[in-house]
Amino acid sequence: MKQEVILAGDLQRVKGRLHAEQAALEPYADQYRMLLDNHGKMLRASLVILFARVNDGEAVRLDESTVTAASCIEMLHLATLVHDDVVDGAAIRRNSPTVQTIVGNKAAIYLGDLILSRYIEIMSEIAPDLDFMHEQASILGRILNGELSQESARHRVTTTVEHYIEAIRGKTAALFEHSCVTGLRLSTGNKPDEALLRAAAGFGMHLGIAFQIADDIEDFNLADDTGKPKLEDIGDGIYTLPVLLARDMSPEFSGLLQSNDVSAVLDFLDSNPEAIRRSKQIAREHIAEAERLLHSMDIPDGIEELLESMLERFSRGI
Repeated sequence: MKQEVILAGDLQRVKGRLHAEQAALEPYADQYRMLLDNHGKMLRASLVILFARVNDGEAVRLDESTVTAASCIEMLHLATLVHDDVVDGAAIRRNSPTVQTIVGNKAAIYLGDLILSRYIEIMSEIAPDLDFMHEQASILGRILNGELSQESARHRVTTTVEHYIEAIRGKTAALFEHSCVTGLRLSTGNKPDEALLRAAAGFGMHLGIAFQIADDIEDFNLADDTGKPKLEDIGDGIYTLPVLLARDMSPEFSGLLQSNDVSAVLDFLDSNPEAIRRSKQIAREHIAEAERLLHSMDIPDGIEELLESMLERFSRGI
């Protein structure tokens, strides 16, 4: 309970730091504020904070540089969402209009770029050394490589499950991994225990992969309102895990993909629920691996309990 209260206080400071950035993002401060008001649970910022507290413990007040880093990670995530919405032509996110529907594609792209530039600028101010800053910059390439990997397979019926996993490893999971590693590095002056660093990186990677698989499964759950349109990936020729598993189960399914018949694809998945069940199982396997890595770490009990609780809540929701 004490750690939960401390984490909640830390996240309030992160929110304050994020809102303080509005002045640097004129003339689109209103759109930036809208992004913040419509933001999610700040999972990535939580990972930065919790892994920083692996070394800092239950200090009453977390170091300001860690709060700043956690806010920067969230800014990076926001920028990728703005760009994604432009690329996808998305009109709604979390039941609110996306930025480009208000200011247009060009301005939305510039706003995303400006947020990215602030991420780099602020991180350079708190970086303990050049290696830390190099890692902060390289995460952009990892995310973009993942997005490009996904894009290269658009409408490719022969796309493999391995290609899909590699794409989401970059486009989504890399930032989860990066969040864990950033917290550890900042709390040790970029001199963390190497075994702990590897375990934390693996924890974040497997959590991120499971997160994206679960999101892709949810795209086919029309009964659940997630605040964004459903079935857009399949309509755009992006074949996620349930689709790829269904294709491997039935040769006739490839024909449905080639005809781009979204309704027929949905009917097939409803009639053959094994593809969704197997997708959920794979997501849970990644959660189980994240849990194994968590228990391999020599970290304070309170931090371990919060991270385990995060995994349990997420697993129950799959």
